[in-house]
Amino acid sequence: MQAFIVSMLVCSILIVLLRKVAYRLDFVDRPAGRKQHRHPTPTVGGLAMFFAVLVALLIGDALHGKIAILLGCAAALVVLGILDDKHGLSVSMRMMIQVFLVTVVIVGADGTVTHLGTMFGSDIPLGMFAIPFSVLAFVGGINAINMIDGVDGMAGKMALITMLGVATICYVAGADELLLLTWAMLGTLVGFLFLNSRVFVKRAWVFMGDSGSMWLGLVLGWFMAQVTHDSVSAEPALVLWLFGIPLIDTLAVMFRRAKHKRSPFQADRAHIHYLLKHMGFSTKRNVLVLSLAQLILVGIGVIFYLAQVPAWIIFWSFVLLMLFYFSRFHNDRTGDRRKNTAVVYLDFEDRRKNTGKGRAGDRRKNTSELYLGFEDRRQNTGGRN
Repeated sequence: MQAFIVSMLVCSILIVLLRKVAYRLDFVDRPAGRKQHRHPTPTVGGLAMFFAVLVALLIGDALHGKIAILLGCAAALVVLGILDDKHGLSVSMRMMIQVFLVTVVIVGADGTVTHLGTMFGSDIPLGMFAIPFSVLAFVGGINAINMIDGVDGMAGKMALITMLGVATICYVAGADELLLLTWAMLGTLVGFLFLNSRVFVKRAWVFMGDSGSMWLGLVLGWFMAQVTHDSVSAEPALVLWLFGIPLIDTLAVMFRRAKHKRSPFQADRAHIHYLLKHMGFSTKRNVLVLSLAQLILVGIGVIFYLAQVPAWIIFWSFVLLMLFYFSRFHNDRTGDRRKNTAVVYLDFEDRRKNTGKGRAGDRRKNTSELYLGFEDRRQNTGGRN
Protein backbone atom coordinates (compact mmCIF):
# COMPACT_ATOMS: atom_id res chain seq x y z
CA MET A 1 0.00 0.00 0.00
CA GLN A 2 2.93 2.32 0.70
CA ALA A 3 4.10 1.91 -2.89
CA PHE A 4 0.63 2.92 -4.11
CA ILE A 5 0.54 6.14 -2.07
CA VAL A 6 4.14 7.09 -2.89
CA SER A 7 3.80 6.57 -6.63
CA MET A 8 0.43 8.34 -6.77
CA LEU A 9 1.71 11.43 -4.92
CA VAL A 10 5.04 11.56 -6.77
CA CYS A 11 3.32 11.22 -10.14
CA SER A 12 0.82 14.02 -9.41
CA ILE A 13 3.54 16.36 -8.12
CA LEU A 14 5.85 15.66 -11.04
CA ILE A 15 3.07 16.31 -13.54
CA VAL A 16 2.44 19.74 -12.04
CA LEU A 17 6.16 20.56 -12.09
CA LEU A 18 7.02 19.07 -15.49
CA ARG A 19 4.00 20.67 -17.12
CA LYS A 20 5.55 24.11 -16.75
CA VAL A 21 8.90 22.91 -18.07
CA ALA A 22 7.20 21.24 -21.04
CA TYR A 23 5.63 24.51 -22.18
CA ARG A 24 9.00 26.24 -22.04
CA LEU A 25 10.79 23.50 -23.97
CA ASP A 26 7.88 23.01 -26.38
CA PHE A 27 7.26 19.40 -25.39
CA VAL A 28 3.60 19.71 -26.29
CA ASP A 29 1.15 17.92 -28.56
CA ARG A 30 -0.49 20.45 -30.87
CA PRO A 31 -3.93 19.93 -32.46
CA ALA A 32 -3.59 18.70 -36.06
CA GLY A 33 -4.98 16.10 -38.45
CA ARG A 34 -6.75 13.26 -36.62
CA LYS A 35 -5.99 14.71 -33.17
CA GLN A 36 -9.15 15.63 -31.30
CA HIS A 37 -7.88 17.99 -28.59
CA ARG A 38 -8.19 21.76 -29.06
CA HIS A 39 -5.25 23.09 -27.04
CA PRO A 40 -1.49 22.41 -27.03
CA THR A 41 -0.98 19.87 -24.27
CA PRO A 42 2.30 18.77 -22.58
CA THR A 43 3.34 15.16 -23.24
CA VAL A 44 5.24 14.60 -19.99
CA GLY A 45 2.72 12.31 -18.30
CA GLY A 46 4.63 9.18 -19.25
CA LEU A 47 7.87 10.57 -17.82
CA ALA A 48 6.15 11.50 -14.55
CA MET A 49 4.55 8.06 -14.25
CA PHE A 50 7.85 6.28 -14.81
CA PHE A 51 9.77 8.28 -12.20
CA ALA A 52 6.92 7.80 -9.73
CA VAL A 53 7.19 4.00 -10.06
CA LEU A 54 10.98 4.24 -9.82
CA VAL A 55 10.82 6.23 -6.57
CA ALA A 56 8.26 3.85 -5.07
CA LEU A 57 10.44 0.82 -5.87
CA LEU A 58 13.57 2.49 -4.50
CA ILE A 59 11.81 3.30 -1.23
CA GLY A 60 10.49 -0.26 -1.07
CA ASP A 61 13.98 -1.67 -1.81
CA ALA A 62 12.57 -3.65 -4.73
CA LEU A 63 14.70 -2.34 -7.58
CA HIS A 64 16.90 -5.36 -8.16
CA GLY A 65 17.05 -8.54 -10.21
CA LYS A 66 14.53 -8.89 -13.01
CA ILE A 67 12.60 -5.81 -11.82
CA ALA A 68 15.72 -3.69 -12.35
CA ILE A 69 16.19 -5.08 -15.87
CA LEU A 70 12.51 -4.43 -16.66
CA LEU A 71 12.66 -0.84 -15.41
CA GLY A 72 15.96 -0.24 -17.21
CA CYS A 73 14.40 -1.21 -20.53
CA ALA A 74 11.30 0.79 -19.64
CA ALA A 75 13.56 3.83 -19.10
CA ALA A 76 14.99 3.35 -22.59
CA LEU A 77 11.45 3.27 -23.99
CA VAL A 78 10.65 6.50 -22.15
CA VAL A 79 13.59 8.16 -23.89
CA LEU A 80 12.52 6.66 -27.22
CA GLY A 81 9.00 7.95 -26.68
CA ILE A 82 10.19 11.44 -25.82
CA LEU A 83 12.24 11.56 -29.03
CA ASP A 84 9.27 10.25 -31.00
CA ASP A 85 6.90 12.80 -29.48
CA LYS A 86 9.34 15.60 -30.28
CA HIS A 87 10.77 14.58 -33.65
CA GLY A 88 8.47 11.87 -35.03
CA LEU A 89 10.75 8.86 -35.51
CA SER A 90 10.19 6.41 -38.34
CA VAL A 91 8.19 3.24 -37.72
CA SER A 92 11.17 1.06 -38.60
CA MET A 93 13.41 2.86 -36.10
CA ARG A 94 10.85 2.50 -33.31
CA MET A 95 10.24 -1.16 -34.10
CA MET A 96 13.94 -2.08 -34.13
CA ILE A 97 14.53 -0.47 -30.74
CA GLN A 98 11.37 -2.02 -29.31
CA VAL A 99 12.37 -5.48 -30.51
CA PHE A 100 15.85 -5.12 -28.96
CA LEU A 101 14.55 -3.92 -25.58
CA VAL A 102 11.79 -6.51 -25.51
CA THR A 103 14.33 -9.25 -26.19
CA VAL A 104 16.42 -8.04 -23.24
CA VAL A 105 13.35 -8.20 -20.98
CA ILE A 106 12.36 -11.64 -22.26
CA VAL A 107 15.82 -13.14 -21.78
CA GLY A 108 17.01 -11.17 -18.74
CA ALA A 109 13.80 -10.51 -16.79
CA ASP A 110 12.04 -13.87 -17.15
CA GLY A 111 9.53 -12.57 -19.67
CA THR A 112 9.35 -15.65 -21.89
CA VAL A 113 6.00 -17.22 -22.75
CA THR A 114 6.94 -20.91 -22.81
CA HIS A 115 3.63 -22.54 -23.77
CA LEU A 116 0.16 -21.81 -25.12
CA GLY A 117 -1.76 -23.88 -22.58
CA THR A 118 -4.41 -26.50 -23.27
CA MET A 119 -6.66 -24.52 -25.59
CA PHE A 120 -6.71 -27.45 -28.04
CA GLY A 121 -7.03 -30.19 -25.45
CA SER A 122 -3.39 -30.73 -24.48
CA ASP A 123 -0.61 -28.37 -23.49
CA ILE A 124 1.26 -26.77 -26.40
CA PRO A 125 4.94 -26.07 -25.59
CA LEU A 126 6.58 -23.41 -27.74
CA GLY A 127 10.08 -24.82 -27.46
CA MET A 128 12.45 -23.03 -29.83
CA PHE A 129 9.66 -20.65 -30.84
CA ALA A 130 9.18 -19.36 -27.29
CA ILE A 131 11.42 -16.29 -27.66
CA PRO A 132 10.19 -15.23 -31.15
CA PHE A 133 6.58 -15.66 -30.01
CA SER A 134 7.26 -13.67 -26.84
CA VAL A 135 8.89 -10.86 -28.84
CA LEU A 136 5.88 -10.69 -31.13
CA ALA A 137 3.48 -10.66 -28.16
CA PHE A 138 5.43 -7.96 -26.29
CA VAL A 139 5.78 -5.66 -29.30
CA GLY A 140 2.11 -6.17 -30.07
CA GLY A 141 1.20 -5.21 -26.51
CA ILE A 142 3.34 -2.07 -26.61
CA ASN A 143 1.70 -0.90 -29.80
CA ALA A 144 -1.80 -1.89 -28.64
CA ILE A 145 -1.52 0.52 -25.70
CA ASN A 146 -0.04 3.16 -28.00
CA MET A 147 -2.88 2.82 -30.52
CA ILE A 148 -5.69 2.97 -27.95
CA ASP A 149 -4.28 6.26 -26.59
CA GLY A 150 -6.44 8.49 -28.78
CA VAL A 151 -8.81 10.05 -26.23
CA ASP A 152 -8.12 11.77 -22.90
CA GLY A 153 -7.66 9.16 -20.20
CA MET A 154 -8.28 6.16 -22.48
CA ALA A 155 -4.91 4.36 -22.33
CA GLY A 156 -4.52 5.18 -18.63
CA LYS A 157 -7.90 3.70 -17.75
CA MET A 158 -7.33 0.62 -19.91
CA ALA A 159 -3.99 0.00 -18.19
CA LEU A 160 -5.44 0.70 -14.73
CA ILE A 161 -8.25 -1.83 -15.18
CA THR A 162 -5.84 -4.44 -16.52
CA MET A 163 -3.53 -3.87 -13.55
CA LEU A 164 -6.47 -4.27 -11.16
CA GLY A 165 -7.16 -7.65 -12.71
CA VAL A 166 -3.48 -8.63 -12.50
CA ALA A 167 -3.28 -7.46 -8.88
CA THR A 168 -6.32 -9.54 -7.95
CA ILE A 169 -4.91 -12.67 -9.57
CA CYS A 170 -1.44 -12.17 -8.04
CA TYR A 171 -2.96 -11.64 -4.59
CA VAL A 172 -5.13 -14.76 -4.82
CA ALA A 173 -2.19 -16.80 -6.14
CA GLY A 174 0.10 -15.54 -3.37
CA ALA A 175 2.64 -14.11 -5.84
CA ASP A 176 3.98 -11.63 -3.28
CA GLU A 177 7.10 -10.88 -5.33
CA LEU A 178 4.91 -9.18 -7.94
CA LEU A 179 2.66 -7.19 -5.60
CA LEU A 180 4.99 -4.25 -4.85
CA LEU A 181 5.40 -3.37 -8.52
CA THR A 182 1.66 -3.93 -8.97
CA TRP A 183 0.85 -1.41 -6.23
CA ALA A 184 3.35 1.09 -7.67
CA MET A 185 1.78 0.76 -11.12
CA LEU A 186 -1.73 1.24 -9.77
CA GLY A 187 -0.64 4.31 -7.82
CA THR A 188 1.11 6.03 -10.71
CA LEU A 189 -1.85 5.39 -13.03
CA VAL A 190 -4.29 6.88 -10.51
CA GLY A 191 -1.99 9.89 -10.03
CA PHE A 192 -1.82 10.40 -13.78
CA LEU A 193 -5.57 10.05 -14.29
CA PHE A 194 -6.25 12.70 -11.65
CA LEU A 195 -4.76 15.25 -14.06
CA ASN A 196 -5.53 13.61 -17.39
CA SER A 197 -9.05 12.25 -17.11
CA ARG A 198 -11.88 14.73 -17.57
CA VAL A 199 -13.52 13.32 -14.47
CA PHE A 200 -11.27 15.40 -12.20
CA VAL A 201 -10.21 18.30 -14.44
CA LYS A 202 -12.05 20.26 -17.11
CA ARG A 203 -9.56 19.19 -19.77
CA ALA A 204 -6.41 17.09 -19.70
CA TRP A 205 -3.44 18.84 -18.09
CA VAL A 206 -1.01 16.44 -19.73
CA PHE A 207 -0.90 13.49 -22.12
CA MET A 208 1.18 10.41 -21.41
CA GLY A 209 2.57 10.60 -24.96
CA ASP A 210 4.50 7.80 -26.63
CA SER A 211 6.93 7.96 -23.72
CA GLY A 212 4.11 6.73 -21.49
CA SER A 213 2.24 4.30 -23.71
CA MET A 214 5.41 2.46 -24.76
CA TRP A 215 6.77 1.73 -21.29
CA LEU A 216 3.29 0.95 -19.98
CA GLY A 217 2.85 -1.58 -22.76
CA LEU A 218 6.20 -3.17 -21.92
CA VAL A 219 5.40 -3.53 -18.21
CA LEU A 220 1.88 -4.83 -18.90
CA GLY A 221 3.37 -7.36 -21.32
CA TRP A 222 5.82 -8.50 -18.65
CA PHE A 223 2.98 -8.97 -16.17
CA MET A 224 1.05 -10.97 -18.77
CA ALA A 225 4.05 -13.30 -19.06
CA GLN A 226 4.31 -13.59 -15.26
CA VAL A 227 0.72 -14.74 -14.79
CA THR A 228 1.48 -17.73 -17.04
CA HIS A 229 4.50 -18.76 -14.93
CA ASP A 230 4.59 -21.10 -11.93
CA SER A 231 3.99 -18.41 -9.28
CA VAL A 232 0.49 -17.79 -10.71
CA SER A 233 0.03 -20.67 -13.19
CA ALA A 234 -2.80 -19.07 -15.16
CA GLU A 235 -3.70 -20.35 -18.59
CA PRO A 236 -1.94 -18.24 -21.28
CA ALA A 237 -5.31 -17.68 -23.00
CA LEU A 238 -6.36 -15.68 -19.93
CA VAL A 239 -4.03 -12.91 -21.11
CA LEU A 240 -6.43 -12.19 -23.98
CA TRP A 241 -9.18 -11.21 -21.53
CA LEU A 242 -6.86 -9.29 -19.21
CA PHE A 243 -5.55 -7.14 -22.07
CA GLY A 244 -9.10 -6.74 -23.35
CA ILE A 245 -10.13 -3.73 -25.43
CA PRO A 246 -6.65 -2.58 -26.60
CA LEU A 247 -5.95 -6.08 -27.93
CA ILE A 248 -9.33 -6.45 -29.66
CA ASP A 249 -9.02 -2.99 -31.22
CA THR A 250 -5.47 -3.58 -32.47
CA LEU A 251 -6.20 -7.01 -33.95
CA ALA A 252 -9.30 -5.71 -35.74
CA VAL A 253 -7.57 -2.63 -37.13
CA MET A 254 -4.50 -4.57 -38.26
CA PHE A 255 -6.66 -7.17 -40.00
CA ARG A 256 -8.71 -4.49 -41.69
CA ARG A 257 -5.63 -2.64 -42.96
CA ALA A 258 -4.15 -5.89 -44.27
CA LYS A 259 -7.46 -6.74 -45.93
CA HIS A 260 -7.35 -3.43 -47.80
CA LYS A 261 -3.64 -3.88 -48.59
CA ARG A 262 -2.52 -0.97 -46.46
CA SER A 263 0.40 -0.74 -44.06
CA PRO A 264 -0.53 -2.00 -40.56
CA PHE A 265 1.08 1.16 -39.18
CA GLN A 266 -0.64 3.68 -41.46
CA ALA A 267 -2.81 5.88 -39.26
CA ASP A 268 -6.54 6.05 -39.92
CA ARG A 269 -9.85 6.47 -38.10
CA ALA A 270 -10.69 2.78 -37.74
CA HIS A 271 -9.90 2.57 -34.01
CA ILE A 272 -12.80 1.92 -31.71
CA HIS A 273 -12.67 5.34 -30.03
CA TYR A 274 -13.00 7.01 -33.45
CA LEU A 275 -15.93 4.75 -34.33
CA LEU A 276 -17.75 5.71 -31.14
CA LYS A 277 -17.01 9.38 -31.69
CA HIS A 278 -18.51 9.29 -35.18
CA MET A 279 -21.54 7.49 -33.80
CA GLY A 280 -22.14 10.64 -31.76
CA PHE A 281 -20.44 9.75 -28.47
CA SER A 282 -18.84 12.62 -26.56
CA THR A 283 -15.29 12.17 -25.27
CA LYS A 284 -16.49 11.50 -21.71
CA ARG A 285 -19.10 9.00 -22.86
CA ASN A 286 -16.60 7.39 -25.21
CA VAL A 287 -14.11 6.79 -22.38
CA LEU A 288 -16.87 5.68 -20.00
CA VAL A 289 -18.30 3.08 -22.39
CA LEU A 290 -14.91 1.60 -23.27
CA SER A 291 -13.78 1.63 -19.64
CA LEU A 292 -16.91 -0.28 -18.63
CA ALA A 293 -16.31 -2.73 -21.48
CA GLN A 294 -12.70 -3.19 -20.34
CA LEU A 295 -13.87 -3.71 -16.76
CA ILE A 296 -16.28 -6.42 -17.90
CA LEU A 297 -13.65 -8.20 -20.00
CA VAL A 298 -11.00 -8.12 -17.26
CA GLY A 299 -13.64 -9.16 -14.71
CA ILE A 300 -14.50 -12.17 -16.89
CA GLY A 301 -10.81 -13.02 -17.04
CA VAL A 302 -10.50 -12.93 -13.24
CA ILE A 303 -13.63 -15.08 -12.86
CA PHE A 304 -12.22 -17.57 -15.37
CA TYR A 305 -9.05 -17.78 -13.26
CA LEU A 306 -10.85 -18.16 -9.94
CA ALA A 307 -13.24 -20.76 -11.35
CA GLN A 308 -10.40 -22.62 -13.11
CA VAL A 309 -12.29 -22.60 -16.39
CA PRO A 310 -10.72 -24.87 -19.05
CA ALA A 311 -8.34 -23.15 -21.47
CA TRP A 312 -10.37 -24.07 -24.54
CA ILE A 313 -13.40 -22.20 -23.19
CA ILE A 314 -11.24 -19.17 -22.31
CA PHE A 315 -9.67 -19.07 -25.76
CA TRP A 316 -12.62 -19.85 -28.02
CA SER A 317 -15.00 -17.55 -26.17
CA PHE A 318 -12.53 -14.72 -26.82
CA VAL A 319 -12.30 -15.70 -30.49
CA LEU A 320 -16.11 -15.55 -30.75
CA LEU A 321 -16.10 -12.12 -29.11
CA MET A 322 -13.43 -10.96 -31.55
CA LEU A 323 -15.41 -12.22 -34.55
CA PHE A 324 -18.58 -10.53 -33.29
CA TYR A 325 -16.78 -7.22 -32.83
CA PHE A 326 -15.21 -7.32 -36.28
CA SER A 327 -18.45 -8.28 -38.05
CA ARG A 328 -20.40 -5.61 -36.18
CA PHE A 329 -17.97 -2.72 -36.41
CA HIS A 330 -15.58 -3.36 -39.31
CA ASN A 331 -17.63 -4.62 -42.23
CA ASP A 332 -17.72 -2.76 -45.55
CA ARG A 333 -21.42 -2.74 -46.26
CA THR A 334 -22.83 0.31 -47.95
CA GLY A 335 -26.27 1.76 -47.58
CA ASP A 336 -28.22 3.02 -44.62
CA ARG A 337 -25.89 3.98 -41.79
CA ARG A 338 -28.21 2.35 -39.26
CA LYS A 339 -27.28 -1.01 -40.73
CA ASN A 340 -23.67 -0.44 -39.84
CA THR A 341 -22.90 1.43 -36.65
CA ALA A 342 -19.25 1.53 -37.64
CA VAL A 343 -19.82 4.04 -40.44
CA VAL A 344 -17.11 6.60 -39.87
CA TYR A 345 -18.22 10.07 -40.87
CA LEU A 346 -15.86 12.25 -42.77
CA ASP A 347 -14.47 15.37 -41.13
CA PHE A 348 -16.59 18.46 -41.73
CA GLU A 349 -14.35 19.85 -44.47
CA ASP A 350 -14.30 16.51 -46.29
CA ARG A 351 -18.08 16.17 -46.07
CA ARG A 352 -18.56 19.64 -47.47
CA LYS A 353 -16.36 18.79 -50.45
CA ASN A 354 -17.95 15.40 -50.94
CA THR A 355 -21.69 16.04 -50.87
CA GLY A 356 -22.01 15.91 -54.67
CA LYS A 357 -25.26 16.69 -56.49
CA GLY A 358 -27.10 13.55 -55.45
CA ARG A 359 -28.82 12.75 -52.19
CA ALA A 360 -27.08 13.43 -48.90
CA GLY A 361 -26.29 9.75 -48.41
CA ASP A 362 -23.92 9.88 -51.37
CA ARG A 363 -21.15 11.19 -49.18
CA ARG A 364 -20.94 7.67 -47.72
CA LYS A 365 -20.35 6.04 -51.09
CA ASN A 366 -18.17 3.30 -49.70
CA THR A 367 -17.70 2.92 -45.98
CA SER A 368 -14.33 1.27 -46.47
CA GLU A 369 -13.02 4.55 -47.88
CA LEU A 370 -14.01 6.42 -44.75
CA TYR A 371 -11.26 4.66 -42.79
CA LEU A 372 -8.63 6.35 -44.92
CA GLY A 373 -6.50 9.10 -43.48
CA PHE A 374 -7.13 12.72 -44.47
CA GLU A 375 -4.61 12.76 -47.29
CA ASP A 376 -5.96 9.50 -48.70
CA ARG A 377 -9.54 10.74 -48.54
CA ARG A 378 -8.66 14.00 -50.24
CA GLN A 379 -7.28 12.05 -53.18
CA ASN A 380 -10.22 9.67 -53.14
CA THR A 381 -13.22 11.98 -53.19
CA GLY A 382 -14.26 11.11 -56.70
CA GLY A 383 -17.40 9.06 -57.25
CA ARG A 384 -21.05 9.61 -57.95
CA ASN A 385 -22.22 13.11 -58.73
